[in-house]
Amino acid sequence: MSDLLTFDCYGTLIDTSAFWEEIGKIAIESGINKILLVNTYGNFEERLMYGEGLFTVYSDIIYKALQYCEMELSVGNLTDQYERLIKVHKELSPFPEVIDTLKVLKSKGYQTSIMSNSDWNIMRYNLASLEHDFDAIYLAEDLHAYKPQISFFEQVQDKLSSNRHVHIAAGFWWDMVPAQRMNWRRIWVNRQSKKGLQNCMPYGEVKKLNEVLNYL
Repeated sequence: MSDLLTFDCYGTLIDTSAFWEEIGKIAIESGINKILLVNTYGNFEERLMYGEGLFTVYSDIIYKALQYCEMELSVGNLTDQYERLIKVHKELSPFPEVIDTLKVLKSKGYQTSIMSNSDWNIMRYNLASLEHDFDAIYLAEDLHAYKPQISFFEQVQDKLSSNRHVHIAAGFWWDMVPAQRMNWRRIWVNRQSKKGLQNCMPYGEVKKLNEVLNYL
């Protein structure tokens, strides 16, 4: 199929559930409804990525999102939990099958790259947990764009050594849709058994990362 693979990171390679669970713990400690804080934080995180006009690195977005949660929910001291959340993010773990799958891909000679909305402050730790020597890392911090902004994908395309590769990602809106616009071949890592959009076909679909080996 291709010897060049690009990967989304969070939700595809790295399990982010511990980060959201930590926000839930902070809510309980602060006397806030857990679901309310998780949803409010998530909404402001996305707004800060796309709505302010000026690019802000992801680590700073976490702090700003906590500030907006304090305002929206009329509570204090959420920003005091910033370093705690950064620590949890740095300590996120890969999904169980990921490390072995990456080793198999390396043994087969595939070139591998990561495309992520993260920054180096966090990503260097998450990369270490993957135990894999990626050929390239494309981060929002360096490209000054966040997926699914097409600028992110265009800049990566300009850097790729091949016009034909496979993009592997869990995020449908963040990755699958813009990758379709780029005419990239795609494999959707659908860990949550969601129903994809038919107008984005064709693409491969797997439940776990190791299943991509059947497509390559």
